[in-house]
Amino acid sequence: MPRPRTPGRTLLVVADRIHAGAANGPDPLKANAVLIRDGRIAAVGLADGLRRIAGSVPTLDLPGATITPGLADAHIHLTEWAFARRELDLTDARDPEHAADLVEAQAPTGGWIRGRGWNPHRWGGESPHRRTLDRRFPERPVALQSHDMHALWVNAEALRRAGIDAETPDPADGRIVRDEHGEPTGLLLENAARLVVDRMPPPSFDDAVAAVLDAQRALHALGITAVHSFPGIHVRDPDPLPVLEALRARDLLRLRVLHHIALEKLDHAIALGLRSGFGGEWIRIGGVKIFLDGALGSRTAAGAGIASTVHAIGDAAVALALDVLTRDALRVEGLPHRIEHVQCCPADLLPRTGLGGIVCSMQPAHLITDWTAADRHWGERARWTYAFRSLLEHGARLAFGSDAPVEPVDPRLAFHAALTRTDLAHRPEDGWYARERITAAQVLEAYTAGPAAAAGAVGWLGSLTPGAAGDLAAWDADPLTLRDAAGALGLMCRATVVAGEIVYSVPSH
Repeated sequence: MPRPRTPGRTLLVVADRIHAGAANGPDPLKANAVLIRDGRIAAVGLADGLRRIAGSVPTLDLPGATITPGLADAHIHLTEWAFARRELDLTDARDPEHAADLVEAQAPTGGWIRGRGWNPHRWGGESPHRRTLDRRFPERPVALQSHDMHALWVNAEALRRAGIDAETPDPADGRIVRDEHGEPTGLLLENAARLVVDRMPPPSFDDAVAAVLDAQRALHALGITAVHSFPGIHVRDPDPLPVLEALRARDLLRLRVLHHIALEKLDHAIALGLRSGFGGEWIRIGGVKIFLDGALGSRTAAGAGIASTVHAIGDAAVALALDVLTRDALRVEGLPHRIEHVQCCPADLLPRTGLGGIVCSMQPAHLITDWTAADRHWGERARWTYAFRSLLEHGARLAFGSDAPVEPVDPRLAFHAALTRTDLAHRPEDGWYARERITAAQVLEAYTAGPAAAAGAVGWLGSLTPGAAGDLAAWDADPLTLRDAAGALGLMCRATVVAGEIVYSVPSH
């Protein structure tokens, strides 16, 4: 039996300083306290004055801390990331043999062995082969997702269970990599991965609820109070929306969720009468996720009042997305259209990114792992890759996220990438196309005000102003003073508050 929703809490939070909205910079009044009543911001000001106004209320004292609006991850595959946290981590694998060693050392007993995170860009072009896994696991099926989730590495037993052999045709938009004799090598690209994934035992609904609840705790520890949730790439079931609704109904959901619809469910959503912006304070309907080969779906979606979120990475894809989404006839009332990733945006396209209210949803942490590949594959065009500063200069609205589980969800990686434009080994030394660096205030805005605009929630989320949701994060240092890698990666969340409830805190020393 669902419990009734607990009324929003009343809480006074006192720190050293408040940044009520990233775009405003440091508060000119030197505010150091926030009063939350019934789950909403009642006032921001000086602690002594707010203590007099508040009277006897619970107080969270955080000496030395800086308070900002809670962060929003504007692009996360929530349920898929929640399950990925329970799989074997191959991020540090140096080559296929090392990856197999890691799997062998960590593999649970019985059933399928699942892992993710191996990165072929670190392997000097060496391609994984099923034989490497077969030697260690001749009888158990193994399925290992690549870092970018565009490839699945499996062993012979997994191929057998999926019915994949030399005679199996490549599926649409996918490829079964084969050797010189036509035999599958164990590497499945794009949609070919579904041939195996669809044969794996799906997680139960209760497992999904538990995994997302655990993932919510991890988000709170990073100062994240809102997410824009996307459909799973390979883990499609159970559908995220009923999972989130189950948490809300049980009074366990402590994230503001904008949930985007998978393209294959668009007709069903329209038939149900769903529209972008439909929902309540915890869960709202976003747009329909479209890859460029489904661009015609944007016309259907817009006609039904559903915004489009278009996946576009290369310059041609970004150009096509701008062609479609800037048309006045395709605007919808509930939410702005948005382009996901916007990785390569040449100079001639930049002036169009600020038109039509389009949001550029970007994931700076991709730069850390992808800059060498961009140089290798795009050559001179890489100059316009992750062009944060140029986009802002042309009036684009940025909303930052992680794309987890493709990248770690940690927003400090985004600060590092956008401030320094180097990888975690501090390469290249002077920054990769360093002109495209932006300030810490601009990064924070892209994690607060930007996602709020993308969610149609300006005034409700993304700022600490009277009447807004009582969602905030407290940090051990002032995020607006971050300048280098050490500062960005060393930033620590001291407390997270959602609707006036303390959902995460670390003891003061």
